[in-house]
Amino acid sequence: MVDKHLKICSLCQNPAVYLDREREIHLCSDHLITSVEEQVLIYLKKIDLPPVVGIAFSGGKDSTALLKAVCRILDQLSCRVVALTVDEGIERYRQETIRAAEETCSILGVPHYIIRFQDVFGHSLDQLVSGSDRNACTICGILRRRALEILARNHSIKVIATGHNQDDHAQTALMNAISGDVRKVFSGMGESPWYARRIKPFAEVSEREVTLYALLFGLFRDLPECPYASSSLRGEVRALLYRYERNHPGSMRHAARCEEEIRDRLGRIFERDPYQTCVSCGWPGSGRVCQVCTILTNEHPNRT
Repeated sequence: MVDKHLKICSLCQNPAVYLDREREIHLCSDHLITSVEEQVLIYLKKIDLPPVVGIAFSGGKDSTALLKAVCRILDQLSCRVVALTVDEGIERYRQETIRAAEETCSILGVPHYIIRFQDVFGHSLDQLVSGSDRNACTICGILRRRALEILARNHSIKVIATGHNQDDHAQTALMNAISGDVRKVFSGMGESPWYARRIKPFAEVSEREVTLYALLFGLFRDLPECPYASSSLRGEVRALLYRYERNHPGSMRHAARCEEEIRDRLGRIFERDPYQTCVSCGWPGSGRVCQVCTILTNEHPNRT
């Protein structure tokens, strides 16, 4: 007897695991995997990739799914990949995620490079935020970007792929609109030989698809959540967008593409302030003293 509640893939007769509500089609595991990898391949084919591409690899589901997807389509690309991990120094969290990252890289046969806040900045994130009233996520984001750039430079990486998915893009677009800071839309668009180019192969892939992709390959791990994770504005925006997506399928994609459209059309005429050289560390930044040095000086004024 056939289970009347069992959904069948719209492209074959196998059981479905995913419903694309916007296109109103069901996909089985094979077709979901194919769909995700095709979207990643289409994205990467548009880019002039260097011989080696770095994957920003935290060990979480998004970066793990991205690393797996790229490895599976690597024979169709003219490059190889390495995994780049930043150890911020967060007790009861980072050790477990790094262990997961190391295991995944070993399984996939991908070279894995790790850099530690402690080695680069002289302090772990826990030490930097201890007794501070500053937002830990803000401090972490600024220092993690610098650490990742240093790691990339150490291994001659010119392009870094991140696991940001379509939902992340949509949330950021709405947050930028709410903040009213148009310059955030064009952040990262300035060119500098100091910085590796950032690419986002999951830009057209939803978070649900990414999660299912990781689950289907047995790569989804029940890892602890970062104790500093902010649940303020981004959490509210995420809830709002998910509600709209349920009621109006396609809302997430439209929000994500809206900002990309603005970047593409106005990026050519948007005048970004030229980089200045930090008088303290020599890295390019937006002022005489870069954000990294400002953070380190403010949190530890007696540092050497």
